[in-house]
Amino acid sequence: MDYFDQELLDAKRALERERYTTVETGMYVGEELLTFKKTMIPDSAISIWLPNSFVLMPGEVKKIKYPSANAPAFIVTSLDFSVNIGFSFLPAVLVDEEIKDLRKQFQTAITNVNPAIKIQNQKDEKTDQGNNMSWFDFCGYNVDGQSYNRNCLISLQKNVFHGIFNCRMEDKNNWFEIVGEMFKTIEEAL
Repeated sequence: MDYFDQELLDAKRALERERYTTVETGMYVGEELLTFKKTMIPDSAISIWLPNSFVLMPGEVKKIKYPSANAPAFIVTSLDFSVNIGFSFLPAVLVDEEIKDLRKQFQTAITNVNPAIKIQNQKDEKTDQGNNMSWFDFCGYNVDGQSYNRNCLISLQKNVFHGIFNCRMEDKNNWFEIVGEMFKTIEEAL
């Protein structure tokens, strides 16, 4: 009888997960239901749906995790600092093929800095608002150990949005779809 009860419980969990598959409804990260809110990026007319539980990364943590002068201007993080989402703007206006070329330049720069890095997935698609988006991901190494990283470039009206995402490598499968859904929600007030 216990086996049948477990099957029913598993089926109920699976049905529950099917109800939460977008940033608007919430999405599961492992066993945790993550909810999101539409967030304005400071000093811009850009919004993105971000996890409710994320906070602005404190400056002292940012100096350690992102010591480069080229660190993203705006970084939000999970409360344990293990999942980070950052944003910067590049002063350029690009058309379809140019955003792909810029992605390739970013990939080359990353592999030139560390030839051991292998670019994994890469994709060109549209945001929900219809802007051109080009992204790629790779496994990297940082102060926290091995990490899963995604770089995203989105062509907007007045500039290029550069988004980064990273988490521990062991959490990649929990976040892979979620980060894609978040970046698709980037909107520019027209």
